[in-house]
Order: sequence, then structure tokens, then C-alpha cells
Amino acid sequence: MNIETFPDEVWWKLAARARQAQETGEDVRRAVRGYFYNDIYSTWSKGKVSYSPNIANEMDSGWDTMVGEMTKIQKSKESLGKQLEDDSVGTAHVQGRGGELAKIRLWEKYNKKTRGDRFQFVVSMGGGMVLFNRMRRACQQYIIDKHGSNPDRFVIRGWKVFGEEGGWGRSDSCCVYTSVKYTNPTLVDVVTNYIWPQVKDLVDLNFVPLGFFKVAGKPLWAMRMPDANKAMNVLKVAKATGSAGGLMGDVLSLAFKNALTLTREDKKSHRILKFFAPSKLRDKILAELVEKAELETESLITTLYE
Repeated sequence: MNIETFPDEVWWKLAARARQAQETGEDVRRAVRGYFYNDIYSTWSKGKVSYSPNIANEMDSGWDTMVGEMTKIQKSKESLGKQLEDDSVGTAHVQGRGGELAKIRLWEKYNKKTRGDRFQFVVSMGGGMVLFNRMRRACQQYIIDKHGSNPDRFVIRGWKVFGEEGGWGRSDSCCVYTSVKYTNPTLVDVVTNYIWPQVKDLVDLNFVPLGFFKVAGKPLWAMRMPDANKAMNVLKVAKATGSAGGLMGDVLSLAFKNALTLTREDKKSHRILKFFAPSKLRDKILAELVEKAELETESLITTLYE
């Protein structure tokens, strides 16, 4: 988790939400986590990335048909190659069936290796079907070239793509799940020589999501995923999340909860904040909370990955 990508405005917004939750008796962790994930992280590219649809004035044309076909393949429980009658490897998966079409994500899964890191990227054109087919081409070709069509050896466990509408405004148009660290030489080879050549004309080169690291020097963004048991123990959660936004939400919500532990002097400031906001004093109190929360976040990150 790379907090160097967090601008001051994010810290201040989270601090204000944490204080608001405290004042209204809400669960601070739930409030901060939900606010970060839904109102900041998930919509971070809005206003930062302009998207041009594949077909003018007809976003996601054909996406419903593709979703239907992938759903049939998944239900068959057979390999992609058998269903498509070609050399494809892996299996199909549809996430979000039964809901809004824009929220449905299409997957290809290759193996069930142990969870490693993950990376993602945002496109400014060619989302949905175009991106899905580009990712298929890159990963399928790598498996053929390097693993003799055996997906069990692939360092990518699977990936998912959002439709054009579903990916617009998000921090991810495509998410890739690996079995290794994002700096692993084999993964770097996959990215540099297979994935990047297929998607480089689609990817927004300037967008930087919150909390991520560059993969192979490209605007593809990785999140280090900690050991699941350690994550549960350190972050005091019942289950370790595989979501990058969820992980950051767990870290930040605990950091702000810890930072809000009140001393006697803080309680007096808390009353002033409640009854006299907005004011210079309110800004001072929030600035102190931000400072504490940043230190708590750095400490939690160090513990998670040591």
C-alpha cells in the first residue's frame, strides 16, 4: 500500500468522516471504510480520465450478448477450449449475475495457486469487449508460448474486465490476480512482452490510482497483498479481503479509529469541534487527527508486510 499517492485532500476527507462518525455514534471503522471505498477509491478516475466509447453514443454495445455467452460457458463447467472448440485454456466466470448489466464483470481463470499480489489499470478507450479480447489474446498466447498450453504453471491466476459503463469512473477497468509478487521477473515478462503490447493504446497513461505501485515501469498498478492470517490479526477483521480498495479501507479505518482515541484534552477539543465548526480551530483539530492517522497507517503497513 503506497500512501505516497494519497493527496492531502483524501486524508482531510477521511478525518472529517471519522469525526462525523464519532459525533453521531456511528461505528468509526465501518463509516471510514465505506466512505473511502465507495466515495473516494471507487470513483477516483472521475474527472481525471475521459472515456471514448467503442461505438459513439452506444456504450456497451454487445456486452449483454457476451455476458450471456460467458454465462452459458460457466454453467457448462467445461473448459473454454471445449466450449469454444479451439485451443483456449482456463475457465469462464461471470461475476455479478442477476444484477445491473453495468456491474457485471467477465473473468478468465487459469489456476488455483496461492494468492499473490494483484494489479489493475484504467482505459480511456476500448473498454468492455475490446479490452476483454485483448487480455484474452495476451494471456492465452503467453500460456501457449511459455507453458505448452498448461495454465497451471501460469503466474496469473485469473483476470476480470468491466463493461464500458461499469468501468467508467472507477479505479480499474481490468484487474489481474497473480500468484507472485508484482516485482517477480516472470510476471514482469508477462506484462512487458504480452499484456502491455496489447493494451498500451487503450490505457490512460496519466491516471494514478490511490495506494498502488507501478508494474514494470508501466501505468499498470499493483497492490501488495499481505498474508491472509496476518491481515486478519493486524487489521482485526474476521476475513482478509482480496480487494485492493477493501484492504486499504481496512487499514485506513483502523488507523483513524486508533487516532481518535481521546485524551482528556481531546474531549474538550471534540466538544468545540462539534458546536463551533467550521472554524480555524476545527481545521487545527482535523490536521492533528490527520497527522496521527498517517503515522498509524504507516505503522500498520509496516507490520502487515514485515
